[in-house]
Amino acid sequence: MALGPIIFFAVLGLIYHPLMVSDKTDQATLDRQQKHEELLAKEMGRLQMEFDQKDWSWDPRQKKEDWVASDLPSEDGTWEGWPYVGLVILVIFGCCRHTMEKEPHYDSSTDSSSASTTDEYDDTDVEPEAYEPSQMTLEAFYDSHVELETSDLSSMCHFVESFVNDLLEECRKALPYQNTLPLMENCIGVDSAFEGWHTQKLSKPFAVIIPLLPPKGHSFHIESSDFEGGPNKHGHILVEMECMCKRQRLLGDVVCFLHHPEQELKEEKQGAFLLHVLCTSSHLDAEKTVQWFQSMVGKAWGNLHHKYNLELTPQMSSTTCRLKLAFPSGRSILVDIILGVQQGDSLVFLVSHCGESDDAKGTIWLKAFAIQELLFFKWVSQRAPERSCHLKCLQILIYFKESSPSSKNPVLTNYHYKTCLMHLLLLRPLSDWGPENIATRLQDILLYLHTALRKKYLAHFLIGNISLPIQIPMPQVLRSAEPLNLFEHLAVDPKLHAEAVKESVEVVELARALFSDHKK
Repeated sequence: MALGPIIFFAVLGLIYHPLMVSDKTDQATLDRQQKHEELLAKEMGRLQMEFDQKDWSWDPRQKKEDWVASDLPSEDGTWEGWPYVGLVILVIFGCCRHTMEKEPHYDSSTDSSSASTTDEYDDTDVEPEAYEPSQMTLEAFYDSHVELETSDLSSMCHFVESFVNDLLEECRKALPYQNTLPLMENCIGVDSAFEGWHTQKLSKPFAVIIPLLPPKGHSFHIESSDFEGGPNKHGHILVEMECMCKRQRLLGDVVCFLHHPEQELKEEKQGAFLLHVLCTSSHLDAEKTVQWFQSMVGKAWGNLHHKYNLELTPQMSSTTCRLKLAFPSGRSILVDIILGVQQGDSLVFLVSHCGESDDAKGTIWLKAFAIQELLFFKWVSQRAPERSCHLKCLQILIYFKESSPSSKNPVLTNYHYKTCLMHLLLLRPLSDWGPENIATRLQDILLYLHTALRKKYLAHFLIGNISLPIQIPMPQVLRSAEPLNLFEHLAVDPKLHAEAVKESVEVVELARALFSDHKK
């Protein structure tokens, strides 16, 4: 009876072997599977009883007799091998069932195309079939309201950088030989336009940062609490004079202002002293520096206007040099030139203007991570699926935000929506941001914002984010610091929090209205 253990373990393997079944199974199939499992369990119980009643002690001398006896009829004329024949039939049936259930289940009540849009990581309660109309509606809305305005975004960004660099070149020519004012490096395009989610219809400025360097004989020292173990939103720039006597004697291309008082210098070599013109108590003054740069741009444009067929109009601002460029076609754009000083080699800048509501005041400069955010979006674009929907989602939400009744004096800024998106780009696999998932990802961003408003806590994306890719350069003290709460002002002001919630609801209602119009 050695065949009994073999068949017994075969039955166990059949019962406990995991079957590859389809995710979609109708009720009739489930009932049949349950009955079949009950039958197998009952049969296994009967076999177990027979198995326990037999003496399975191993004796080599009985091996042949057992096999022979199993092939002979019993005393009452019946053959004892019939149960094993039944088991063989069950095994064959199970193998056939296993083969059949590997095939995908097809339900005639559902469209096969909708199954392909099912998101493996979807955490919403909406059926996959509901995504298709939302997908088509959002794509049509984007094509008619957003894409037409941003189709030439790349070429316009290139033009803005070239135009600003031409202005800077003219500004450098206007500086005296013995210069004691900050040096200007070529601009760096930042923010929405250069990150890829800019929309011309909203008249949002093209933003560029101009890094300032100390003139010869001077040095900039960043004073920030980062080096004391904690992050801060602002800092100070200390200006110190350095001895250049040795270089003055050897090369003669610089004057040591530290050991030559102003009154001792010849008038043609005096120029405008940095400490006297742009500083307050030995610290670089943001407002004075911006005013100085604005005057430089006005003179530079006088020597450059013949090169460009456009009209330049400066816009009044104490913390940024905003220029309005009007083209003969009737189109106009705004350019924000932001002055900044780099904090060491970290690519963190102290700037004169940051975001949509923050401005530097006096000697207080604002800390900006615009370069890191620009690099992060480039990092995502290199790894996301082709025609990824993450930028489209942000553009659509910003469009809804700017179209809402509370758009004139909003509490929620574009940066808040952008921060929610950046967090989700790390929380979800980038493969989830394919173009077919735009409706689902749009819901994810709104849900993330809703949760942040409910908790009154939205963490800064870069400060204290240990999940930040190593390719994004951040000082270790900031990478491991306590995250900043971007909703801290909402936590201490209930009225402001209520207004923010109202604004988010308005955006959700606009999205719902879009889908409702489609259904009609």
